[in-house]
Amino acid sequence: MRLMLILILSASALLPLGAGAQTADDILNILTRKGTISRSEADSIRSEYTSRQRATDARLDSFPLSLGRSLRLSGYTQVRYQYNQQPSKISGFEFRRARLDFQGDFSSRWGYRLLVDFVGASGTTGSTATGGAIISPTLLDAFVSYKPFDFLKVTAGQFTIPFSLENLTQDRNLEAVDRSQVVSALVARKGDASNGLVDSIGNQNGRDVGIQISGSLGRVANRYIVDYYLAMLNGAGINTLDNNQSKDIDARLVVHPLSVLDIGGSYYNGYDRFISSPAKDQLRIRWGGEIALNLKLLSFRGEYIAGREGSVNPAKHDGWYAQASYFLWPKHLQGVVRYDTYNPSKNAVKTDPASTYYVFGLNYFFNVWTKIQLNYSRRIETPAINNDVFSAQVQLAF
Repeated sequence: MRLMLILILSASALLPLGAGAQTADDILNILTRKGTISRSEADSIRSEYTSRQRATDARLDSFPLSLGRSLRLSGYTQVRYQYNQQPSKISGFEFRRARLDFQGDFSSRWGYRLLVDFVGASGTTGSTATGGAIISPTLLDAFVSYKPFDFLKVTAGQFTIPFSLENLTQDRNLEAVDRSQVVSALVARKGDASNGLVDSIGNQNGRDVGIQISGSLGRVANRYIVDYYLAMLNGAGINTLDNNQSKDIDARLVVHPLSVLDIGGSYYNGYDRFISSPAKDQLRIRWGGEIALNLKLLSFRGEYIAGREGSVNPAKHDGWYAQASYFLWPKHLQGVVRYDTYNPSKNAVKTDPASTYYVFGLNYFFNVWTKIQLNYSRRIETPAINNDVFSAQVQLAF
């Protein structure tokens, strides 16, 4: 009877509300007065119905398209307005991303993913700082995965480099409009070319081609204590063949001492042919540490990343960020603050070229994926310039 009543209440919620329409609460009150059910039973049914209705609303908010487990299609677009205080930089509107994400499972062990961006992106060849000609559409992810056990998953194809917490966070899930300086500069992201925040191998959207093994170890109750990743990569970037005989190695380890706490580290060792000097192969090394705290309304992220590149008198760089976010209105309004500093040249002796950004933001969530983000970035740089940035970004997803 309980299930029948819940089904009836759910059906009534779908009917148009007219002048004489009755709500689910009205129906339960009538049944209680007639003695069909007791008040405690009505309260119990009301609670269960409310819980189911919330779950239904959450699914309707995200509305992914699905053809069973063989294909799950989702996508999103981001439109940004950016005001630049520096006169030499143009302020205006831009399409940042327009992506379609195809994922699926052939069986309980085999899966795949194809992620395509229809907004122009820098290519992997050319002489410009970000890698050359504009290419659109751009294939970002294209891989198959095999997972026979929780402790072993094999992924082959083009995928996100398992280095850095922020690099592995999808663009649509970022709490700030832009990534931190150090991740933009040292993990093959676009960064800010005019400020020198571009990796030596150009803009690869934080991805490469290769093979990876990963897994989770040490199960306690319903969670694992350790996650590990080990990848062998071309090191040449996305949508291209390797440009030398060497292969790059990337390793990442994350420990979860508490269900709300993650502590990890990453190491990358490569021998690459940089876009800025395509005639010879040179060392490209990265290492870093990360920490994340995830409470109900409050979250904290922090990372330190350092690197060096070049075989003779290598260039050295490092940077770190600390970010906190808090839901002022649960599930809807989130405040974000971040301290973000990066030194592009630790070799400098006379002057310190480090730049520090103080980022303040507000995010308003209409549903799971659709949101408006407002960011103000107070920028302190050497030499001192007026370079503050205000960004407003709208994300629409399905």
